[in-house]
Amino acid sequence: MSRSPAEDVAPTMIIPRGLRIEIDPEGQLSIHAPGNLVVQNSGKYGILESLGGSIRIERGVEVEAITVRCPETCYVQGFLTAWKVNARSLQLEESARAHVVLQETERLEIGRDARMVGNFSSERELVGLFSRFANQVRSLPFRFERRAAPAELAEGRPLAEKIVRGAQFPPPPPEPSPAELPEPLLFALVLLERESERKIHPGASQRALDELVKLLQEQDLETLGLTYRTLFGRIAEPREDVRHAHELVGQHFTDEVIVG
Repeated sequence: MSRSPAEDVAPTMIIPRGLRIEIDPEGQLSIHAPGNLVVQNSGKYGILESLGGSIRIERGVEVEAITVRCPETCYVQGFLTAWKVNARSLQLEESARAHVVLQETERLEIGRDARMVGNFSSERELVGLFSRFANQVRSLPFRFERRAAPAELAEGRPLAEKIVRGAQFPPPPPEPSPAELPEPLLFALVLLERESERKIHPGASQRALDELVKLLQEQDLETLGLTYRTLFGRIAEPREDVRHAHELVGQHFTDEVIVG
């Protein structure tokens, strides 16, 4: 049987049994492969997962993903930028480049000319480090900064916000006056806002969580100091973010009492 010109140019694509391809609410592509997963084309992903094997990012390929996960080895020959890599081992070959914020692996192997940036072991460690250098983090220039609105738009919506909306990016959230909010409470607010947005807690727990967020956003520290123990106690089965936020809030008020 003769081959068509298309078959000579493009390789055959096989979709194995058990493969899941999903699009998350943010429009990011996620791939869950039953066996080994080889990435031969650059792209941005929500999750890249091998359920029963390894993941390989081939030479010259640039991958950006929120999570890269497999039970065996994640091999990087090209370029990887990820929030989290969860694997038995992470191996950077030859001149590979990887920017990984959270690296949850048993072993890390880096080739002679490879480069690894990041490498925190947990979100708690990351937040803890940022809390120690909060002033430096705040002073960093961000890629999408709002600029002052021109005079003719002073009474209306800022021009930068209109541009951001036109580019399909949500407008930046209002800042909680970080110069006034003490550092432990600032990072507690970040953790609690993230947990609140998940909407995974039952009614009473969610209401307590939302009340903590409200008190921190409004900087009502007097009421927070009187009620935070009760409010945190109403959150059933608190997750890691909530437990860490509780520690940070408690740390602030304990230190305040000691200093006073």
